[in-house]
Amino acid sequence: MASIKPISSELYDTDYYAWVQDQVRALREHRTEEVDWENLAEEIDDLGKSVRWSVESHLETLVEHLLKLAYAREIVRTRNARLWEGTVRLARYKIRRKLAQNPSLRSILAELFADAYEAGQIMASAKMRLLENSIPDTPPWTLEQVMDDNFVPKPAS
Repeated sequence: MASIKPISSELYDTDYYAWVQDQVRALREHRTEEVDWENLAEEIDDLGKSVRWSVESHLETLVEHLLKLAYAREIVRTRNARLWEGTVRLARYKIRRKLAQNPSLRSILAELFADAYEAGQIMASAKMRLLENSIPDTPPWTLEQVMDDNFVPKPAS
């Protein structure tokens, strides 16, 4: 029987995939002495952050397109409304799916929405060539409205 060589944290920096495979094997075989605890803890923390970032990214996309629907010039809005509404529907779906898979994120959804609003405002302003001050600094809608499938903002102009 071949012996398993000791896991080195150096492998983490030189061959990440091999490091992951070694860590999975060590954990499944309960070989705790071979686990690279420091790097493993960092990776698990990063996994949690990536789920959070995913929800925030979808919220940013959602806010950006709701702002476009509300603040774009009429000719631009008329030409793009269906595409933007489709993006809004998809973003809401992705957010709901992530929240269903990770219910604890619901407790920070309002915080994520506040951060996402600022990013969405910047993106919408840049893409529509609007002055940032033409879009309110604070969200004109509640989180509940933003997540409501039946909510489409009325044009501001």
